[in-house]
This record gives sequence, C-alpha cells and structure tokens, in this order.
Amino acid sequence: MSAQANPFQRTTIIIMFAVGFAAFVALLYGLGTGDPLASGKNGDAHGASNSIVGYKALGNLLEKTGVPVRYSRSPAGMENEGLLILTPGPFTPPEDIEAVVQQRAYVGPTMIILPKWQVSRNQDLKKGWVSRGDLWGEGPGVQLLTDVADVSISVDDKAQAGQSVVSAVGGGLKAPASPVTVEGDNVRAIVRGPTSKGALVAYLDDGGVYAQLDQLDESHITDEDEIDESFYPVVIVADADLFNNGGVADKSTARHALALVKAASPASEEGVTFDLTFNGLGGSENLLTLAFVPPFLSATICLITAALAGAWMAFNRFGPPVMEKRSLNFGKTALVNNSAAFISRMQRGYLVTDPYAEMIRTQSAEAIGISPHADEQEIHQKLDALGERDGNRFSTLFHQLVRARKPQEIADGAAALYAWKKEFIG
Repeated sequence: MSAQANPFQRTTIIIMFAVGFAAFVALLYGLGTGDPLASGKNGDAHGASNSIVGYKALGNLLEKTGVPVRYSRSPAGMENEGLLILTPGPFTPPEDIEAVVQQRAYVGPTMIILPKWQVSRNQDLKKGWVSRGDLWGEGPGVQLLTDVADVSISVDDKAQAGQSVVSAVGGGLKAPASPVTVEGDNVRAIVRGPTSKGALVAYLDDGGVYAQLDQLDESHITDEDEIDESFYPVVIVADADLFNNGGVADKSTARHALALVKAASPASEEGVTFDLTFNGLGGSENLLTLAFVPPFLSATICLITAALAGAWMAFNRFGPPVMEKRSLNFGKTALVNNSAAFISRMQRGYLVTDPYAEMIRTQSAEAIGISPHADEQEIHQKLDALGERDGNRFSTLFHQLVRARKPQEIADGAAALYAWKKEFIG
C-alpha cells in the first residue's frame, strides 16, 4: 500500500469546515428568527428606535435606574409579567390591541402609547434618524382604541408649549408642543391637559382599584359596583412626547416618565417590556425558533458540540488516502491462495484430499526409486519402512487424510503427511 499526496493542508481543511459549519448554523438561526434580525434603527416610533419619535432613551433610563428592560419581537413577550409598553403604528388593527388588553387583564399592567408625529427620512441624517413632520391628528388614535374603549382624541391648539400641567405622580411637568389629549366616560386622568378636560395620560376605569393612580379624578365606581382588585391597569398615553426620545431630552419630562412607569408597575422587579411586534419587527415562532430559545437551546448546544467532537475525531483518526488493494494479486502464490479461498468458501475441501495424498505418495516413491509400476500395497510397505513420525507411519497418515471430511481434519491430515515427507524424503 502507498499513500497519495494530500492536495490540502490539514489546517486548510479545518478552517474550511469551521467556516462552513458556522455559516450553516447561522442560516438555521436566521431561518428560525426571521424578522427579529432586522435592525430597530428604522426611525419609527417603537422601543428600539433612536429617532426623535422612538423610545430607546426611555429604555436606557430605566436600565440605568436598575429596572430590567426587554425588547420583545415575539407574541410570547406579551405574557411577561410587569409593565408591557405597546407602541402601535397608526395602521395597527384595533382588534389586535384589544386582544392584548384582554389577555393581560390578570397578567400585568399595559401601557399604550398612541402615535403622534408623522416622520420623513433624509439620507443626510444618521442611520435611524428622521425629520418630524405633521401630527397624525385625531383619527389614528381613536381608530386604535375602537375595541378597547369609547374615547375621543383631540389636539389642544390653545395650549402653549412649556405650560405647566398637573400629574397624579407629582413633580413639575411642562406641556409638550401641540398636546394631544384623550377623553371618555371610562377614562380617568393621570396627567391632565393644560386647557381642556382631556388627559395627556390616563387609564381605563375597568372595575379595578389602582391606589397609585387614583389621585386626580374621583372614582366612577359606586358602592353598588363590583370592585376587582386583581385587575391590572391599562394606561393610555395620548401624547407620545411625554415618553419619546425628543420628550425625555428634558430632565423634568424624563423624571416624570420614570415616575409614571413606576406607578403603573409597582412590581418593578418584573421589569418593563417594549413590544416590537406591532411595529413590524416581530417574527412567528416555529420549530427552528424553539431550537434557539430556552429550554431547547441547551439541547441545540449539545448537538452542535457533539457534531464538532465527531468532526474533530474524524480529522484525527484518518490519515492521507491509501491506494486500494487489488482484489486478485499476480503470481503463482496468489493463484494458489485464491483457489484455496474459493474451495474453502464452497466447502469442497474433501474433494482435494485424494489428489493431494496421491501427489505426496508419488513424489515420495520417485524420491526413493520405487518403480512407477509397483502396486499401492508395495509402495506403502516401502514407505512405511522409512520410519514413523509422532508414532504414525506413511500409510496411516495417508488413509487419515483420505478419510477426512471436516475442514480442520483435512488441514491437520495434510500438514501431518507433508511433515512426514519433509522429514524422511526432504
């Protein structure tokens, strides 16, 4: 056998395998997560946006004050306890918002921040930055809350930017430019509008008792009404400038936003979740998605580790390629070996006992000068007279081989007869 020259270096093969394997795992991860790989820096109004209408600054402030913050790109994030902040776009289906509100009635508090500003994108701005345009106005806000509550949305044109407003969570707060207010029979104010009866921030009067928020309006619940203390509040932010990046650039507005989040979610250890699915940054779950999230992630890591270990063993076990050995070799020895193997496989060894025994007898008789015309008995007598080997004369060994039928008996008989000839004839 001879080894052929390896066309690739061992290191090259390992690097090629590592790159290919990593690309394959990345492909599976990309197929599993889908849209969640999309960047949140698209300029829209959502928790991962760094534009003037986004809420990334609020998330950063919460994290710096020790509040856990999550950015959910999956519907499963709506089941998280703690405060869920929804930032729906102007064309989000209202039934989807209502479904989340109903789902979270006994799970955790929910805050809905309505869209306020239209934006335009400019290539001269940094990635994720936008220019603020006109107001969305009254229509989108009312439409988004159609299935949640009977409300009216209005823009307070009489108010001036920087005018003081009253808030249930305390602290000085200034009215934003073109303040947007919400009003309705089941809406209770948390932050009152500067000149109207509407509220910049409010919560729904759904039969629950929220002591941390009941400071501005008298309760609409009478003694005869049923009070359910297990409900979680639904907070409606009509004016997004109290929470977005442009608004929290003001220190008093930032402090108020943090205080309002704390008031809406007393169990701060549960953290705050910004939902991104209503902003087109979510992805549906599938089997590949589950493979990269706990608790199935541990099994995925084990499988990847096992694959790498198997590949490493393969690299260390096998050397350069070896030339394939011929099935039939050249020469007399090869011919004899192949014939013997064929006879053994066909289990026809007993057919060669007579010819082999007669060949040994003929060679021995010729060696000591016995006439070729002598009969079998005479030849055996003269060969027996030469002596015994292991207590057996030639005739005994001859007849043992001829009568042998089993492979081992044939091999032993042939060896014994050949050994006798080797010793007395040569």
